[in-house]
Amino acid sequence: MDELVSRAYECRTGVDAARVWSALTDSEQTPSYLYGMTLVSSWTEQATVHAAHPLGHALRGQVLCCRPDERLSYVLQGTADDPPVYLTWLITPDEGGCTVRLEVDELDGNDDADDTWRVVLTRLAELLAPA
Repeated sequence: MDELVSRAYECRTGVDAARVWSALTDSEQTPSYLYGMTLVSSWTEQATVHAAHPLGHALRGQVLCCRPDERLSYVLQGTADDPPVYLTWLITPDEGGCTVRLEVDELDGNDDADDTWRVVLTRLAELLAPA
């Protein structure tokens, strides 16, 4: 029986929630922190999400929750036989910026997941670093 594994990661940034939202939903920005993957969607609830990599890898998914500048949840899956990965991005504004929390839920999570998702958050924080 498959077991759901949940993980959470956080980073702090000195930019506002709108800038974080842009990084999460702009197909020109997602490759810089998602291992080259370009996410394309209308970013409305139940909308389709397409994720493509220049080397040919592709994922497909669906937006589960979309509250601009606050919360974005979606599920991604390679093929019908692949286990889905549920991603929830939470943006919490505070003085001088925001905290970004990524919650990852996946069936039978792999041992390398922590390394994978920590790098995503590190790269996102680098992208969001004020110029």
